[in-house]
Amino acid sequence: MEINDIDIIIEVLDGNTDKFAILIDKYKNKIFKIVSMHVPQDYVEEVANDIFFKSYKSLKTFKNDSPLINWLTVISIRTCKDFWRKKYAQKDMPMSSFSEETEQTIEQGIDYRTPEDNILGEEKYKMLMKAMEYLKPVERTIISMMYAEERSVAEIASITGMTESNVKVTAFRARKKLSEILNTMM
Repeated sequence: MEINDIDIIIEVLDGNTDKFAILIDKYKNKIFKIVSMHVPQDYVEEVANDIFFKSYKSLKTFKNDSPLINWLTVISIRTCKDFWRKKYAQKDMPMSSFSEETEQTIEQGIDYRTPEDNILGEEKYKMLMKAMEYLKPVERTIISMMYAEERSVAEIASITGMTESNVKVTAFRARKKLSEILNTMM
């Protein structure tokens, strides 16, 4: 018999903190999948750990009005946005300033999934992921949620706190920008 999430949360809040490991084991694959769609592969584990740490620290705020995975998804998206805010705060270097070898290393680090999981083919997928880096974090989040996670506009609006209209407009603009970036790269 599987213990439900709310029972585990109650035990954790009552001081049995070791029980939180059950929630980590239950949701780690879903969280890793979400994170791998939003940050470079080299940072997935670090960001996922941040997510579980933040969720543990704010467990008392879980209201049980929706499934725990929805609450964890919101924390995941926000943590991924925080990751990119920190990255954007650092001084950027243009790709042209790197050697060809360094550029290839960077491109290899962008491959979030294995080529077998990718219907586009390895090279096209790498190009798409490289182009995604030029989008704003909110644009990247919406595009990833819409296409990689196959979420509806209503779900994305609920998770991000945006209106459905804003999600649609942002997705439209992001697709247009992504198309321009890809055309430039080709």
